Amino acid sequence: MDQDILIIHQHRLMLDMLEMGLKKQLPQLNIATQLSIDTAQTTQETKLVLIDIEQLNKVSFRNLGPLVNRHPGARIVVLGSHARPEVLLARGVHTVIDLNHSLDDTVKRVESILAGRGSGLMVCKEFEQSSSSIFDCLSERERLVLRELCCGQKSVNIATKLDISPQTVHSYVSRICTKLNVETRQESVFLGMRHFEALQAM
Repeated sequence: MDQDILIIHQHRLMLDMLEMGLKKQLPQLNIATQLSIDTAQTTQETKLVLIDIEQLNKVSFRNLGPLVNRHPGARIVVLGSHARPEVLLARGVHTVIDLNHSLDDTVKRVESILAGRGSGLMVCKEFEQSSSSIFDCLSERERLVLRELCCGQKSVNIATKLDISPQTVHSYVSRICTKLNVETRQESVFLGMRHFEALQAM
């Protein structure tokens, strides 16, 4: 059955309250709930999927792919705190909302997303991480390689510029992905470009 909003959570109190708040303030919408991600091959027409971050942590976010395939075109909103929410955005999540906001603020944000506005992060100040600290885990050489990737350089060009082999560049890229907790070169470039000013300043 198609729905406007799908909420995936295992009855955490805050998410139960959010579900009730959405149903009260948006009675015209069809709001459904699930306890876990449905891995069925069929697709569902869904405008918005709200998912508890605990559902993703269990498999290191690898179930984001099946979730997107199950609900093509839906905006995925992750509810909960994460040390590096930018990683979730790099993997195709539309918005990350921590649960330290008031219920009213969270409901308003969900309404704005449904209306096509508001993406990115909605985190409290004490949970925000400076852009530069995202890349603190990288060595100077790794940051240099990432900067070159963000500028559109290919491995062969980076190797020539740094006087190293292309295989060494690939090793750097692999370490960058591991340290930034992303799975692909493209995701690391997404993070680098999103915070390019901070990356350049380091």
